Amino acid sequence: MKMGGHRYGAFLDAATTAAKFAIYSTYLEQGKNIRKTGFLYHVEPKRVKAIIKEVQDALDQGQTLKTLNSQEPYYLIALPHLWQERFPCQPNQPRVTIHGLTPRERLEIEQSLPPDLPEAKLLDLPEFTDLIERLHELSQADLPACHRMTFSEALTEHIKFRLLYSGTVIQIDSPLLGVPLFALARTVYSPKGERERVFTMIDDVARFFSLLQSWVKEEAGVLRAIEVFDVDPARKEEALSELDQMLQAWADKYHQDGGQPMVLQVAAGEREYE
Repeated sequence: MKMGGHRYGAFLDAATTAAKFAIYSTYLEQGKNIRKTGFLYHVEPKRVKAIIKEVQDALDQGQTLKTLNSQEPYYLIALPHLWQERFPCQPNQPRVTIHGLTPRERLEIEQSLPPDLPEAKLLDLPEFTDLIERLHELSQADLPACHRMTFSEALTEHIKFRLLYSGTVIQIDSPLLGVPLFALARTVYSPKGERERVFTMIDDVARFFSLLQSWVKEEAGVLRAIEVFDVDPARKEEALSELDQMLQAWADKYHQDGGQPMVLQVAAGEREYE
């Protein structure tokens, strides 16, 4: 593919909208059943209907399809940061602050938790729902008005499912309480399942092409980095975990609310021999 070729932009459009095509094709395969299509993709029917309308309108009018992503990876990746910011828990402080429990009952719940959880308090259902709603509001702030989604119960359930399914959040069902509690299990969100990761991969590839195009043009504020090295197989996972922590610390150091948006995209793995 030649740089700047007339098909370059079309390729990026196709890559970033592949997930919508997949949903649209599944919609046709399922006899135009919106609810079943949404169930298969873990997407609320309202969102499926909007995607179908966009694809159908574009096909009818012969237009080039433009990206209309929900930006779910960014949407959910912010939750651990928002949780720790709004509900921090310092060492030696109780994680469970739910009213109506005795100190002994709180201790029993805390002792039942998995080890090495992030330093964050447990939330009850209303608090967890409020956190999801706040996350949704933040994700919609930079979108054009025509692309924004209203907050709904169906959307809440969808986000909750993705967070629990990925292992980012765990649900605690205690006999001491009549309602579930929710604990932050990981400091990062990563989609789980081949279908979900394919969608993320498509967005990552399109973004990577766009960044490299800016690098080719020698635009300021764009960095291309690559490292080639050998690693002790026994320490490979240790090295990747340390890299992940370094990247988080680096981003936290330079993050400033209201600053210029930046993205750092990294993939590390076994290299092929030439």
